[in-house]
Order: sequence, then C-alpha cells, then structure tokens
Amino acid sequence: MKKAFIILGNGFTIDFLHYYNKFDNTVAEKIDVRNLFRLGDKINSPWDSKPGFLSYKHCPNLWTLGARASSTAEESTALIEEIIACANMFFDFVNDPKQKAKRLKLTTSGVSSLHLRAYCELIVYLQHLFSCYNSVISETKLEGFLNSDSEWGWLKFFKHIQDDKYDKIVFVTYNYDIWLERILKILNVDFCISGFEELNGKKVEIVKPHGSISFVPKDYVGSSYAINYNFDYNGIPIENLELRYDELDKYDKGAIIPPAGDSARLQSSVPWSEKLRQRATNLATEIEENDEIVLCGMSYWYVDRREIDELLIDLNQNANFTFINPQPPRDLNAVLTSIFSKYVQQSSSSEIGGILND
Repeated sequence: MKKAFIILGNGFTIDFLHYYNKFDNTVAEKIDVRNLFRLGDKINSPWDSKPGFLSYKHCPNLWTLGARASSTAEESTALIEEIIACANMFFDFVNDPKQKAKRLKLTTSGVSSLHLRAYCELIVYLQHLFSCYNSVISETKLEGFLNSDSEWGWLKFFKHIQDDKYDKIVFVTYNYDIWLERILKILNVDFCISGFEELNGKKVEIVKPHGSISFVPKDYVGSSYAINYNFDYNGIPIENLELRYDELDKYDKGAIIPPAGDSARLQSSVPWSEKLRQRATNLATEIEENDEIVLCGMSYWYVDRREIDELLIDLNQNANFTFINPQPPRDLNAVLTSIFSKYVQQSSSSEIGGILND
C-alpha cells in the first residue's frame, strides 16, 4: 500500500473557488483570497455587526499604512509583506533574552511601532475575513457543487479517497479556510485534525501549521472591542485551543499566522504552530520511494522558504512528485528539479484525479 503527502497553499483555495463559481456565479464578488483587502469594507466587524471592518474606526493602524478596499492585489500583498517583515524582526527580539530591554520598549504603550500595531489588527482582521468568507458558501450549496458534474480535478480524487489505494493520506495545508474539511465531511471521508483529534485508524490526517479559523480559544468569552495591542510572548498552547466549525464569525481572536509570517521566528508567541510544524516534518520522513507527493499552489516567498524547505528536505527524493501551479516560481521549480528525480509540473489541477487515483 502507498502513502500520499499533499502540501496545499492558497492556490488550492483559488482553484476550488474558480470551479465553484462555475456552479454558483454569485460567489465571485463575495470572496477574494487573492486581494485580502478588496472586500474589507463590506465585511462586518465582529463587535457591532456593521459593514466596514477595514476602516480607520476598527483598524486605525492598517488604515494609516494604506490598507484600502481600493488597493490592488499587488499593493495589498506588498503592505502585508511590509507589516510581517516588521513583526518577524520583532519576534527575533522576543527569542533573544539579551534584547529584553529593547523588546519592552517596543511594546510600551504609546511607543510601539505603527507596523506592530497594524500586525495585531491584521491577525484579527484575517481571522474574521475568512470566517465571513466561510459563511458565504452554505452547506446545501457546497453539497450541490460536490454532487454536480464539475471538472475540478481535486474532486475526482476526493470522491475516491476511501478506496484501498492508499493506507495513509496526509494534507499539510497552510490555508486558514476550512473548505477542505467541509468537503471531506460532506463526502463522508473520515479524517483527523492533527493536534486536536486522535487518528484512531483514520487514513486521512490534516496538519495546519499556520493555523485555521476553526482553531479557537476554549471557554471563549466575547468582548465589546478586543484588538489586543499587547504582544503575548508566551502565546497560546494548543491545549488551550479547540476545534469549532460553526458561528466562527463571532470570534475576535483565534490561532493563525498571517501570509509571509515566519513560524520559526514566531515560535515563542505561537507554540501551537511549533507542535504542528514538527508533526508535519515527522510525517514527511515516513514517505517512501513509491509514494506520491503533491505540492499545490504554494508561493516561495523568502519568508516561506525555511518552512517549505524543511518539508522538502525530509521527503524521499525518489518519490513521485507533482507540482501544480499555472505560474510556478522559477526558483521553486529549480529547487524541486534539483531534489526530486521523478518531478512533474502541472499547470492545472485537471489531471490530479488521474495522477493520484491511477
């Protein structure tokens, strides 16, 4: 029996929404995972349920730095990278005991950086944005899509996932959304979420090292306004989180790492991520020569590389490797060619059902 090790990035979600929109074309103007600020003015805040979460009222630091619904995808990405670069630097101070005095000064009320305060807002904004996106697609609509004659390549694989071809299938996904989980539930595929559920003989395991909108604090009590600008150095251990799939837009805090966030540098503030990251690398070492590896829709930004490389290095270089990306980064393509002897690049997911099922 074989194993499959599947790494998913934002391109997977983009691909799913592309095909879902052919089934329900109303979703295109309600969900945008390429430009994370474009619909921010239409998203309700979790505190007053009124449109305009991306505003000076609710996110004054993001707004001051230029976050606007009118921003292009390139402008939005550049601003997020700028904010995260500052946060990554800051957490280097956290990890170095010799920098304690500087660390305290950076977070003293009234002194902390505009970019660091924007980072605090960004975490809450993204948590709520993706929770609102999730509610756009109802269970009935999603089930209708899955039962349609969609040509989405991944759907062909999901519908046969319970067949006897694989005795273990691992999804390492860096997406916050829970459409993968919802799809598998509707298709009656048993799975476990690593760190939260026991495997108990299930062949499918999902690991989410960058968090999820479904990772929420236990015994949560909502507040009237809750963007916390005080950095939590000790972070939330995974034991203090629980899995939830309903009413996710009521939470103003959770467990996610923003795009371009370096989980290795953030380890002191997100210990839950360190545990999941270690689980992903351990599972990578179990892949053998005849197993299947799929990498779908991953970027290769400089801040992502250490984490992605960590997985790639631990995978068997003689396993079958498929990379799905319509515009693959040249540097990532070069890295994959250098490591994997059975490397195939696909421009779309249309063939993935056949690749994994045959």
